[in-house]
Amino acid sequence: MAVKVKIVPNDESMSEDSGASGGIKVKIIQDDAPQIEMIARRALNGDIMVFEHDLIDIVVSPTKKKVVTFPKERLERETYPVQDRYFNFLAKKGVIDRANIQGGNIFSSMESEIFESTIEGVDAVQTALFATSLFIESEMPDIMARKHLQHDLMTYHLDPPEEESTELGEIPQKDRKGSLDSRVRPYGYQYMYSILRESEEE
Repeated sequence: MAVKVKIVPNDESMSEDSGASGGIKVKIIQDDAPQIEMIARRALNGDIMVFEHDLIDIVVSPTKKKVVTFPKERLERETYPVQDRYFNFLAKKGVIDRANIQGGNIFSSMESEIFESTIEGVDAVQTALFATSLFIESEMPDIMARKHLQHDLMTYHLDPPEEESTELGEIPQKDRKGSLDSRVRPYGYQYMYSILRESEEE
């Protein structure tokens, strides 16, 4: 059974944080199956760039028969685990060979070649896009959790509750506060104490 891919212009579908403008909507349709949509853009060379994930960008190249992942502009600790899960997901679905997974020529990128389809009526690139949509769907709970956490952190810092914040001037200013003396280097007192002790022993 063939998987059909329909690409239509859809500027309104691009999210604000996807970094994509003038994008396309990739509709992957299979007989007797619900319609699947991804936020993506088509490059001049025909590559389909998927921006749905919040940590990585996915590029499916029909000409090179290759899948490449790039981290977003801001690197996160979760970037590599997401890439690892993605390629393991494709390998388990039979889209790529585990032995072909390798680092790309761009820093922190990963890539793998797509299997040549030997099944009649099944296109390799379309199958890779379909599997990518399934992976993003499985990642959506984590994506939304990170977005909600980021929103909560921004709200906490920019608009904290009254019991956890103070107005300007509410706490009086003093020349010295706390138990740490900024004029003394770390272990300064201990060092001076050791010198005095050694002099007394002599």
